[in-house]
Amino acid sequence: MPLADTGVNNVAVAIAGYARRPNPVFSSEYGIVREVLIEARRQAGLSQRALAARLEKTGSHVAMIERGQRRVDLLEFCRMAESLGLPAQELVRRIEERLRREAAQANTDAGSFAKAS
Repeated sequence: MPLADTGVNNVAVAIAGYARRPNPVFSSEYGIVREVLIEARRQAGLSQRALAARLEKTGSHVAMIERGQRRVDLLEFCRMAESLGLPAQELVRRIEERLRREAAQANTDAGSFAKAS
């Protein structure tokens, strides 16, 4: 599911007058990370609050991650995987698989566009 452009970086450019690197929390690639984490949580039969309790965090902490308002660092990613009953490598494998699929789809779409032009 592609993520919409929030315009956050566009506002910074307009105000500061210089280009900023895109915020990775809003990238489609980071969206895949979030989707994989959400699916794993649901497959584990856990609510956001239940996962948060296992992580010793507040319920809003997990909600913010899933909404893309908060990034997950590597250590937190590993703790989340463990709390979901999965090795971190399995979540990484799922993410890599989705990223490859998305890249292949983008290449197919680009090829279709080039042929149509």
